[in-house]
Amino acid sequence: MVEQSVLDNRIRVVTRRMEGVRSISLGFLMAAGPMDEAEDRNGVAHLAEHLMFDGTKQRDADEIARMMDTTGGQIGGFTSRDYTCFTTTVLDDYRTYLIDLMGDLLVNSQFAEYAVHQEKETIIRELSAQLDRPDVCAHERLKAHVWQGHPLGRPIGGTIASVAALQQEDVIRYVRDNYQPRRLIVAAAGNVRHQDMVTNVADAFWMMADDGKTDARPVRPVFHGGVTVECKGVSHVYFSIGLQAAPYAAAERYLLHLLTAILGGGMSSRLFRTLRQELGVVYEITAEYQAYRDDGVIVIEGSTAPELLHPVLSRIFQEIKGMALQTSPILEEELWIAKMQLQGQHIIAQENSHTCMSSLATQAFYFNRFVDSAEILDQILHVDMEGMNAIAARMLATGLRHSAIALVGPSCEQVCNTVAIETMVRDFQ
Repeated sequence: MVEQSVLDNRIRVVTRRMEGVRSISLGFLMAAGPMDEAEDRNGVAHLAEHLMFDGTKQRDADEIARMMDTTGGQIGGFTSRDYTCFTTTVLDDYRTYLIDLMGDLLVNSQFAEYAVHQEKETIIRELSAQLDRPDVCAHERLKAHVWQGHPLGRPIGGTIASVAALQQEDVIRYVRDNYQPRRLIVAAAGNVRHQDMVTNVADAFWMMADDGKTDARPVRPVFHGGVTVECKGVSHVYFSIGLQAAPYAAAERYLLHLLTAILGGGMSSRLFRTLRQELGVVYEITAEYQAYRDDGVIVIEGSTAPELLHPVLSRIFQEIKGMALQTSPILEEELWIAKMQLQGQHIIAQENSHTCMSSLATQAFYFNRFVDSAEILDQILHVDMEGMNAIAARMLATGLRHSAIALVGPSCEQVCNTVAIETMVRDFQ
């Protein structure tokens, strides 16, 4: 059973008790991230997340590390485009200690100048390593292009230049302004009782005072189509195709997940069967619905030999057009396979306390309520052919008119010819 409470300072606590386990997974989701950064401070949210484990008034970094190791668990954090989250899975004996520790970290972290400098260097090395991965470069280039001029389009970790320019006061100001109790969701799944969690969180976060403000939502971004190219010393061409879709909480979200599963979500998908198994022109090809609070995108990604780029892209858009215009409509068997795939993935995931905790936190963030497994499975099960063909016609037709392509390849002139690719895409519109 899932239970939720709101504390006096507006922190939300949501729990799910799982029988037969000794572990507990805890998540502390702060609804603050790159969306809250000033443009010239890109990367400060990610830097602040790194610095949360570098010491407080009561504990230094070595003490935090030693205490975590004694629990037998791990603690970590990540920054997404919509929020920042800190997670851990430990034995239930350490629940009170972990909540107290996270309260100390989120309220009392010092952000010492030497730690800021050290973590900046770590992140810059991380960003430099990403430049060596052409698949990551293509993906980031796509997001930057389709959401240009909007925070969603900025890289989560910032750029080497923007991170290098960040100072201690930037981190302190960002955390002070954005780490507010009204933005905090504390989620727990495993061997946990709800009232115990509420008491522990209230004790650990009593110093986090509510400022009484409400958060303004940014304007939904404008989706930009077109082709963007980057030349690198690589042997293959890496492509990332974006089709405009719906935000995370949209009513049609399950149809979009099913649609992308049919298009390129597995070994039985259309693009994998055609491009990998039948033609052998790609090693891997994927399609995924990626959604955020303010927008979403269908992303199709893969790589191929330079001389095969144009026929590969042409075949992808041919498949999209066939599904959109229903000259190659979705088949009953394809929909059934996609349903079984999504339902199986969901059921398996729900047996893991960490995944359950993540679901609790993100559902509280995106929906402000818990969506139980029965509802999710029912929504997937009751998608019919009429609904699937309608969403394909609407979303994919719109996608064809406003598609974006990001390419990272060896030669701009010979391989990634922007004009030729734009002409090819127009032929499918």
